[in-house]
Amino acid sequence: MMHCIRRHVLRCVLIAPARAPRSPAILVALGVLIISGSAAATTVALQNDTADFSQSSFGGLIISKTTDGDFTGSNGWGIDPQEGAPHTGVWETQIDLGPGTFTFEIYHNWVNTGSHGLGRFRWSVTADDRSTFADGLATGGDVTANWTVLTPLNATANSAILTIQPDGSILASGPNQAPELYTITADSVLAGITGIRLEALTDASLPFNGPGRQEVNGNFVLTEIVVDHVDANVIPLPAAPWLALPLLCVKRPRRL
Repeated sequence: MMHCIRRHVLRCVLIAPARAPRSPAILVALGVLIISGSAAATTVALQNDTADFSQSSFGGLIISKTTDGDFTGSNGWGIDPQEGAPHTGVWETQIDLGPGTFTFEIYHNWVNTGSHGLGRFRWSVTADDRSTFADGLATGGDVTANWTVLTPLNATANSAILTIQPDGSILASGPNQAPELYTITADSVLAGITGIRLEALTDASLPFNGPGRQEVNGNFVLTEIVVDHVDANVIPLPAAPWLALPLLCVKRPRRL
């Protein structure tokens, strides 16, 4: 997306041969065309939130609460009492997405009984028909599809240390605080993306094998997810804040 175009004429130079008064003079305008801007990311609209299991206590910590816009500390998706086992959440994208770069923001704002960050997790995408997966059930939902695991480019957190693993998963360690925000970026070459998957995975380094970091039982509570996407088919402007292109204007004078 082009945000602005500016033209600056820096100077004009009149070139005329000294001993040839009838020779055509050439007026040369020297200047630059400055283009600035950046490729735009769009927030991905999600639907049919589906999980293999959702927690029923605390008023129901179900998968659909991850996209309801409620970032408060008493909201989200949890898996108690089924800690110690892997769990899966999937979401359909409302529109097909092409190859590009994803940014996943994972909010852990739960404030009851200690911090509840994800311990080990992995993102995937699919191009399967939406009618074949993600039936919207909070427990026992259809999370099966032809998934392509995304290899993260970067993984950061407000306090925790996130380490990218060889299998494309991310393992959290270090400080375990709440609230917490994980930010993950990953590229995808898949065309026609219709859904995304989050695998909450177990690991021996986590409390009670995880998949969360809650110290008492290994639970997690995922408050909200926000997914952005930059389409690789959109030609980005240069990474520099501006680009200078030379301009040249030539004008012939009237004949004498």
